[in-house]
Amino acid sequence: MSDGTMERIVVAAPTATAEKLQGILSAANLKPDAVYAAGAEALAAVRREGAVMLTTWRLSDMTGSELAERLGDAYDVLMIVPPDYQETPGDSALALRNPVSPDALLQSVRTMRYCHGRMNELRFKTHKLERALEDRKLIDRAKGRLMDALGLTEAEAHHRIQKRSMDTGSRLAQVAQEVLDAEDLTAW
Repeated sequence: MSDGTMERIVVAAPTATAEKLQGILSAANLKPDAVYAAGAEALAAVRREGAVMLTTWRLSDMTGSELAERLGDAYDVLMIVPPDYQETPGDSALALRNPVSPDALLQSVRTMRYCHGRMNELRFKTHKLERALEDRKLIDRAKGRLMDALGLTEAEAHHRIQKRSMDTGSRLAQVAQEVLDAEDLTAW
């Protein structure tokens, strides 16, 4: 996924504009996964399945800025805006001023797909690191409890948690939680 090719593209635009955008994207083998005329439909689809959103400044039920704001920072929005557009589209939105050349549009979509995929990879890695840190804290607290209750060294406490983990096929963090939850540690 690191090249961003797996990232979905959703178009939210008035029908005539959506057809033009769909044609430009399809000609470059970037066929949109879905096309919506209303922002609410696009919003629900993107939240449910994730995607890069290509939208226009004005939709039938909201503006592109409102759509980007409702999606939040976890979603990427590429919005085509009029030449006199003055608003700042927000942190997760990029504005392209109309008229937009097909080449600029395609390059922007490709870049957003890549960035979207890369950010998802980084979020996943961050989640794994946060979990590992929480597990480490839990294990350290359990070792401390075993050391205090049974007069063990840190290495001995760690060995006991590790042995129980291997004997039961449980994760170290799960065994550590059992240590912390146990009322009597004499069996440990």
